[in-house]
Amino acid sequence: MTRQASATGAGRTWHSARPIFRWAPLGLAAALLVGCGGGDDDNGTPPPSAGAFSIGGAVSGLGAGKTVTLQNAGKDDLTVNANGNFVFVTRLDNGIAYAVTVKTQPSGQRCTVTEGTGTATANVSNVQVRCENLAAATYTVGGSVSGLAGGALVLQNNGRDDLSVSSNGGFTFGTALAGGTAYAITVRTQPSGQSCTVRNGTGTVGSANVSSVDVSCATAALGLPEGDWKQELCVVVRPGTWGRSLWRITRQSDTRVTGQIGVVTYADANCSGTGTVAGPLTDVGNVAFDRNGSTATLTAFWGLWTQPSGLTSRAVWARKGPRLCIFGDQIPTAFPTAASVESYVDTVLPAKTCYTQN
Repeated sequence: MTRQASATGAGRTWHSARPIFRWAPLGLAAALLVGCGGGDDDNGTPPPSAGAFSIGGAVSGLGAGKTVTLQNAGKDDLTVNANGNFVFVTRLDNGIAYAVTVKTQPSGQRCTVTEGTGTATANVSNVQVRCENLAAATYTVGGSVSGLAGGALVLQNNGRDDLSVSSNGGFTFGTALAGGTAYAITVRTQPSGQSCTVRNGTGTVGSANVSSVDVSCATAALGLPEGDWKQELCVVVRPGTWGRSLWRITRQSDTRVTGQIGVVTYADANCSGTGTVAGPLTDVGNVAFDRNGSTATLTAFWGLWTQPSGLTSRAVWARKGPRLCIFGDQIPTAFPTAASVESYVDTVLPAKTCYTQN
């Protein structure tokens, strides 16, 4: 049995027992209505269409009889055995980031990727993978990175040959080593807010490229949010005025917060600057959290939201990087694990319905 809760603002009522995934941020609609004076049931931004765009490009310089394995965002392996165009099997929703890397280098060659990162807003066909021959009896050293949430990760081999990594997936050091040379991969610079560790990072180059180095990054579990959080979505409030939904969160304890919602208005269509809180904020009650969980890049909190009227419903709050995403849940939970929360968060991020602190 799902508990039903309702909140009314500017003449409209929404219910958490109705299609719960259609309103991603809990309280978003009510906050916008306070400042904008009305609207329909959705937040005005359609969800991304599934599998909208393909990601691909071209391979050049690959030797006859050789293969190179590519990845997109650390997954969706694609093995290419000839020069020419390639397309990853998995298509991406509008607004989803892509990052093409080389997972496995061809024997006796090194391939590098250019134009390999971006955001899918149309079919992508300009990724360039260029391969070149290595000097005789030299081999590349590399591996893969996982759990990287952004920021600058800098690796080193043998205390030099710095390599900056900005996305999950394969990596290869620029300097090839002769067979019989020792290698030792270390982290020179940790990405902001994360800690990365190296496995299989030492050994001796044999007679083949090394691709077994594993760099795993994790984010320390984040605590409950507090303070003012503004929605990334900027909308027209009235002619000449734009606004962002606002959550003002007061942390009562490690497991309980109270909240108020409202709108911050701006004089420009980018909602830049600090803005002005429009009128008094609306009390939305409290959320008592009864469990939490984390992935390498997200911390999720599950709790019971109690409105000032006494009505209750389940809610999930999730922190990923600088963002806070707030959305409704049900009984039994629709998000049993932190991984399932993160999967849903990733689908709503392009719609800019999550919140950040200035």
